[in-house]
Amino acid sequence: MPQVSIIVPVYNVEVGYLKQMASSLSSQTLTDAEFLLVLDGDNDVLEQQCQEFSRQDKRFVVFKKEHGGVSDTRNFGMMHSQGEYLSFVDADDWISPDVYSNAYRLAKENDSDIVFWDMAKVSPDGTEKKEAYEKQTVAALSDEQRTELMKQFIWVRHLKYGAAISVCCKLIKREFWAKYQFLFDKNLAIGEDRIFFYSMMQKAGTVSYLNECGYFYRQDPSSATHRYQAGGLPYLIRYLNAFDRDFFAANRALFGREAYRLLTVSWGLTYMNDQNPDSYWTRMKRLSGEVRKDYFREYMRKVECARLSLWKKIEIALLRHGITLTLWIRGLAKNC
Repeated sequence: MPQVSIIVPVYNVEVGYLKQMASSLSSQTLTDAEFLLVLDGDNDVLEQQCQEFSRQDKRFVVFKKEHGGVSDTRNFGMMHSQGEYLSFVDADDWISPDVYSNAYRLAKENDSDIVFWDMAKVSPDGTEKKEAYEKQTVAALSDEQRTELMKQFIWVRHLKYGAAISVCCKLIKREFWAKYQFLFDKNLAIGEDRIFFYSMMQKAGTVSYLNECGYFYRQDPSSATHRYQAGGLPYLIRYLNAFDRDFFAANRALFGREAYRLLTVSWGLTYMNDQNPDSYWTRMKRLSGEVRKDYFREYMRKVECARLSLWKKIEIALLRHGITLTLWIRGLAKNC
């Protein structure tokens, strides 16, 4: 059994990015590992490149499956992995050479169910943006730290929590995963990683933090988080309903704030996206109809506005009553 299985979904990624990711895996000082490259659908160029990786380094194992999306691909990878610990890397990102050696050592020392480490966001010009979760490694998060961390699965309030809720930047003990059979929800457009690790955090024993920036996330305008999403607000906001009701009741203001953020996300991904085939008026009527619904107005009533800009305070106050004037103003400003 390998010490670590690293699962990499491969779909519609630039070959240069894929090579950089694979090179960072090959450079790992943890030699007892397997790297599962899971091709999500047909792509001859990517398949040939993955097979070349496996010829050069026997730790690479290539799988091919019908296209089912990133959640389905990650689930497939977990089911076919053999490692004592599981981890994920995206095909267009890369990792530092020692991160898995250090994370595995920390996990074994503390019998950790989960170990996480820090992430740097890398812009197209190469600028890195990062902040450590804590100033030093934490063998076992306290109850207070875990409670605060759980809230970030709803709405991330600070850069330092970004890695903690990411699907990457983690080791997961196989024994712990197998006991509860955690899987990614294939029906969620976004937030599937948050729900996945929220469920894990509820059940986990020891959760450890490694004070190391070991993951480099490429901020790419062509990535899935920037592509046209036809489903709009109701599709994006669906993941909020996956949290249990007690957690919702205890954190209503955060749920409201996240719902407002998702309205902004849907604005760019759906309603004002250049790839949207509908007319401007059709798009705006569709969005207006959605935000007038009771469920969204109820979310807006939960938002705490004290620290928001005057414009956002006005917009939220109107949305609570189903008034969409500010959205129409925004839309006209964009389309003039």
